[in-house]
Amino acid sequence: MNFVLGSRGRLGRAIVSSFASSQVTALDRSDYSDWWRDDAVDRISRYFESYGKLNGNIYITAGIIDPRFPADEHHRVNFLLARNVIKGAARVGMRTVTFGTVMENVIADKPTNSYFSSKIKLGDFVSEFSVKSKLALHIRIHTLYGGGLPDKFMFLGQLFHSIASHTIFNMSPGAQLREYHHIDDEIAAISKLVEAKLSGTVDLSHGAPITLGELALYVFEQFNCLELLKIGALSGPPNDNYGILFERTPLLRELAFRDTLPSIVEYLSLCKELLESNK
Repeated sequence: MNFVLGSRGRLGRAIVSSFASSQVTALDRSDYSDWWRDDAVDRISRYFESYGKLNGNIYITAGIIDPRFPADEHHRVNFLLARNVIKGAARVGMRTVTFGTVMENVIADKPTNSYFSSKIKLGDFVSEFSVKSKLALHIRIHTLYGGGLPDKFMFLGQLFHSIASHTIFNMSPGAQLREYHHIDDEIAAISKLVEAKLSGTVDLSHGAPITLGELALYVFEQFNCLELLKIGALSGPPNDNYGILFERTPLLRELAFRDTLPSIVEYLSLCKELLESNK
């Protein structure tokens, strides 16, 4: 049996869907809402122990990714909850898989928001925990798309809003480097990493980054609305990825990832059709 915390989000839904219904349990939020507390580790152990013999994995996709949320919420949900599940699950011999961001590597010394800070702490904890136990894996991922409308606070969501509402899109010079991964490709990649029984931290990269400027130009051109795009209207953030290239993760060399730019346009076209059909 496999377990998923956070099954309502993009990644959580996709992980649940990748298993047969008899192979996965999606925990209700009420089951784990207070597992961040100091006294939760024993309760977590008993919870999973109640299922009997367990051979699967616990996937923690529950988390707060919007940096506008208070720092203490990021700390509770993104770090304390995951830390306690790792400890409690290990007591009954279960592996936990957590998820972070490759930006943990880019701004490790100078996190620019509470989301990054919480994920850096989690990655550091998993690294330390894995020295004595091989029952925790922290996967650092890039930007996901597919499996629902883009998040409004993310770059792709802001870009999509501009196109859908035909409003001006002001952006920085767009030199930031990003990898975009379709959610279906990501699930296949996660499966390979988990099946390999890895522990500690690992980056999930396909090694084909683009700049945000390239992405915006391509998308607005394909939607025939280049007049809406104002590149350079805003200043770029000082702490970002302007030059780090992530190589493809060795275990994923044979895995086929979608071609980023045309795939994103196809995805946004479907999103636009969905919005228009619901009007």
